[in-house]
Amino acid sequence: MLIFVHGMLSNETVWNPMIKYFNDRNFLCKAVDLKEGLDLRKVHFQDYVEKVKSIATKDDIVIGHSMGGLIVQKLAEESSIKGGVAVCSAAPKGVKFQGSIVLSSAKYALNVMIGLPFKQDYTYVRKYMLVGIEEDKAKKIYERLEKQSSIVTYELGMNRIRIDETKVRCPLLFIATKQDKVCAPELVKRIAMKYNANYKLYDGCHHFFSNDNWQDVAEGIRNFVTDIMN
Repeated sequence: MLIFVHGMLSNETVWNPMIKYFNDRNFLCKAVDLKEGLDLRKVHFQDYVEKVKSIATKDDIVIGHSMGGLIVQKLAEESSIKGGVAVCSAAPKGVKFQGSIVLSSAKYALNVMIGLPFKQDYTYVRKYMLVGIEEDKAKKIYERLEKQSSIVTYELGMNRIRIDETKVRCPLLFIATKQDKVCAPELVKRIAMKYNANYKLYDGCHHFFSNDNWQDVAEGIRNFVTDIMN
């Protein structure tokens, strides 16, 4: 089975087109709603990992976007899965990212300090996540985004998630998009190098679901999945 894991501002429905793509090609798929049943004021990154871990088996391939990509890495370290795909992945501890993003996020420090779930404003999301998307389309995407845990935001933003790459035994694929300003291609490539994993680069932005070429990404994932299933 293919298990799909969304990122911080999203939910499981963002994967619907991708799931249809794979269902049409006879893959069994499941998308996880990370936030379902959890209190966003108290949830930690590891709570999301445990939720996916309770579903995934040694015969499953887990596919994650952004924070979901980091969940894939943690899952590969802590449990047995057949393989993992991380698209526009967040970075584990030790793989540094752009300082400008940290500075731009400083205005949300109060939310983090008091544990208040929040969604970044449109200007922030447009600048880093929706680069190259038409304005009307970008605004509609933003309206569908959801509040996130300030605790998890802190854990990821401060690069706190440690992963021991020597414990990762399954094949991994890391995918980057050229206009991604959150998880830039050079960052994703360095993450892939940590695991000596496969790396692919496509056109588009961080919210790759909105790119016209999202099916190219899906095809790259399918090729990887087919290879490790055979």
